[in-house]
Amino acid sequence: MRKEEKRAQMFAMIADWQQSGKSKKCYCEENGINEATFYYWFSRSKEDNGATGSFIAIGKSGRNSEVEVIYPNGVRIKAGADLGLLSQLIRLY
Repeated sequence: MRKEEKRAQMFAMIADWQQSGKSKKCYCEENGINEATFYYWFSRSKEDNGATGSFIAIGKSGRNSEVEVIYPNGVRIKAGADLGLLSQLIRLY
């Protein structure tokens, strides 16, 4: 398997885990994945996506769209782009 194919396969695995709602450990056990390998690719996926755990800017053009807040524990909340509500949701964590 070529490097690009392996990379795509591993990132697809990470996306599948995120959609599953399961813990990393449970997902690895159920799918026969070495946890160290999973964590390696998980850290690589964060680097590639630019996910640094920091805030992102919400432009004025996005004010009528829906925003999803994802907490570190996996809880996802969809809300309108009401900045007051978003501020309160962020402070909850």
